[in-house]
Amino acid sequence: MNICIIGQYPPQVGGVATYTKQLEDTLTNKGHNVYVLTYSSDCSRKDNVFEAKTINIPLLRGISFIISSYFILNKIVDKYNIDIIHANYLLPQAFVATLIHKDVKIVATAHGSDINILPSKIFTKPLIKYTLKHLDNVYFVSEKLQKKALALNIEGLIEKSHITPNTVDTNKFKPMSDDKKKLYTKYKKPLVMFIGNLVVQKGLKYLLKAKEISKTEYVLLIYGDGPKKEELKEYINQHNIKDIYLMGKTNIPEKIIPESDIMVLPSISEGASIVALESMSCQKPLIATDTGNIQSIITNNENGVIVPVADYEKLANAIDKLVDDEDKRNTLGKNARKTIERDYSQMKIPYIN
Repeated sequence: MNICIIGQYPPQVGGVATYTKQLEDTLTNKGHNVYVLTYSSDCSRKDNVFEAKTINIPLLRGISFIISSYFILNKIVDKYNIDIIHANYLLPQAFVATLIHKDVKIVATAHGSDINILPSKIFTKPLIKYTLKHLDNVYFVSEKLQKKALALNIEGLIEKSHITPNTVDTNKFKPMSDDKKKLYTKYKKPLVMFIGNLVVQKGLKYLLKAKEISKTEYVLLIYGDGPKKEELKEYINQHNIKDIYLMGKTNIPEKIIPESDIMVLPSISEGASIVALESMSCQKPLIATDTGNIQSIITNNENGVIVPVADYEKLANAIDKLVDDEDKRNTLGKNARKTIERDYSQMKIPYIN
């Protein structure tokens, strides 16, 4: 089949970009012809990757993407005889796809805030409902997201919806031998890491407060970029919190995560975190807040630790306990890797599986 994927794509970082690349690789390996329509960047692109021109200003970025990608997508559909458009994220990506009135199947994967947040906003709710109504099939990365979407009472949605959990490349995200690790030699303390966009949904203010009241000594490395960066810097400086470093965004999480002793995901809102899966695949103990689909991944605190959302005291306590207990860290990490290998290493794509 000839398939066009529309969505964020590396070098953009984040779960959607990671998913889009995994989807491209999986489809290509199964013998399909894959074309990608994504946002503009400064990097060179392969012949099958097309960029929509955007204005990098909030709101205008989405509007400009819709206009630009609409015309490019029409050309891709005609030139390459596209059978399926697979959009990643509902707005603007899937919305644009639904505007293509041609003989092509249109499906979309909902990843998180496109269901958790956008339907609650007055301007985006009707666009989300329109998109869900006009898609041929909708894939949700967690059961919770599907239930929230169904609560919008869109006729026919339940019949065309599927659960397709996120997955991770276990050959790429894997444990690292101690002799290859460099960061511990630099910081000389246990390393607790966060990787993700610096946005309010990631709950980073609670992670800083947890570090502020911690009873153990460890280094907190925060990888990522976003609108909350300066606010985080200001809080760290004002409260004189030691051993926290804002590392900037990384395009090589598979080399960073294995260097950690503990991975932490303090989100107040998630769909289905790919970083959580990547951390567990690297055999690292993960502390995550009880949001999104985390309870379907971490079970009985045997392969990770779940703490309440926005409870920085319990987050601090969970980190302290693992910093003090290397054996527990190792046990959680090994069990986490087994979970990923068993349940989250094979991508499910309904239209080819």
